[in-house]
Amino acid sequence: MDFDRAQLGTDLCEHLRSVAAPIFAAVENSAAAGLTLTVHVASVPRQRDVKAQILTALAGCTAQQIRIRFHRASNLLAPRSLERLVKRFGSGKILYDPTGAIERARSMVAAGCAVRASLGSRACGVYYAPRLRTMFVALNAKQIAVGEKFRVGALAEVERAVHSAIRDSFRLNMADCPAIRVGFGLPKSELVAIDQRSVAGWGARIVRAVRRYWTPIAVATLFGLGASTAAAKDPAVSQTNLKITSTGGVADSDSAWFVNGALTTPVNSSWGLQIEGAAAGADSDTTYGAAGHLFTRDPESYLLGLFAAYASEDEFNLDATRVGAEAELYLKQISILVDAGYQFSDTVGDTAFGEIELRWYVSDNFVLSGGGSFDEQSSIARAGVEWQPGFSALPGLAFRVDGAVGDNDYDSIMGGITYYFGADASLKDRHRKQDPASVLLGLMSSVEQEKQRLCALYGCATEPQ
Repeated sequence: MDFDRAQLGTDLCEHLRSVAAPIFAAVENSAAAGLTLTVHVASVPRQRDVKAQILTALAGCTAQQIRIRFHRASNLLAPRSLERLVKRFGSGKILYDPTGAIERARSMVAAGCAVRASLGSRACGVYYAPRLRTMFVALNAKQIAVGEKFRVGALAEVERAVHSAIRDSFRLNMADCPAIRVGFGLPKSELVAIDQRSVAGWGARIVRAVRRYWTPIAVATLFGLGASTAAAKDPAVSQTNLKITSTGGVADSDSAWFVNGALTTPVNSSWGLQIEGAAAGADSDTTYGAAGHLFTRDPESYLLGLFAAYASEDEFNLDATRVGAEAELYLKQISILVDAGYQFSDTVGDTAFGEIELRWYVSDNFVLSGGGSFDEQSSIARAGVEWQPGFSALPGLAFRVDGAVGDNDYDSIMGGITYYFGADASLKDRHRKQDPASVLLGLMSSVEQEKQRLCALYGCATEPQ
């Protein structure tokens, strides 16, 4: 079957846009068996289902062999060089590149190679500072200097050669052509090594600079991965995971303990489900609770979800049910968590409720939190700290301390551990890419406060006679 090449490109783009998957490129490459179309997709759960959707969408659109290649975010955002990253996509014709990311990256690598060819041994390395939109060419001082002086004519010649090489590489799209700086040092900014020789052949001073300022955001900023992740963002839940928290301390002058377990799993790339259960005790009384969350999340920006929770207490046979909505807003090192809804109970009382928490990630593995909860009868202020030391034998172990004060002279101080089962990750990533915050603590505190009120009125069966 013969295909019109221009029409093929148009049809291909339309069909790929119709697939609910983070597809960010499609490249046509030559192979021994003929032309092969490779569709590049950011890694997602249930890859077999995504692959089937893509093949179905492209059925009848092309007679080529079709390959589906999934890329982990860590491989895309932390390559040793831009040249190595571009090789992942082959050198064939780009048929689908919605953000122009791959084309810009190719041009940048071509510019780096052209600079190398023009300067030879006079170039130590070629780098890009994406926040500055500037290409930096680090020169070999020994090749430019005569004794302790630099030759002005040689520097001018180098600058002319660099500008000419880069303009030729970007001649088809001058809007993407970066600014150019030529010198003997590097800026204090995120840097991307453009070619592999700039990784392997740098001098000692350049090595320190690049290792200090290299970050994945540099690659993301460089060629629009920040924009392309609107279509290729991380999934709502990175993978199925389990969290168990155990703490002990004092609440209202009584010994107290709290145990919580939460299992979180992806429903699809955009939605997640969490089931949690908890038990808490003060003196010899025990409160039990369970909750379920259904949520959608972009781990770089937000979480929105609905939840339902239930808790009951032994001594006075108290129980309560909550339903509500929750939201989390993710800034660079700050997270803002809120939830609100309505509580139904024949024994504790019907009431609206709300909770808010502010988390400050002093580092990716150390977080300070503060906030509070309220309903129509009472309010509680909370503060806490959590630290994941990153032990190699126990990578998911985190230590925590939580304190609270509230109406009717309520106060508590609890300390203990949380263990996160699942892929190794920083504490911030565990909070934003794995399990959402628990809603049981506020509900169980509401039940416990009602129990304390009844004890004050009628006395507690557990009190000594």
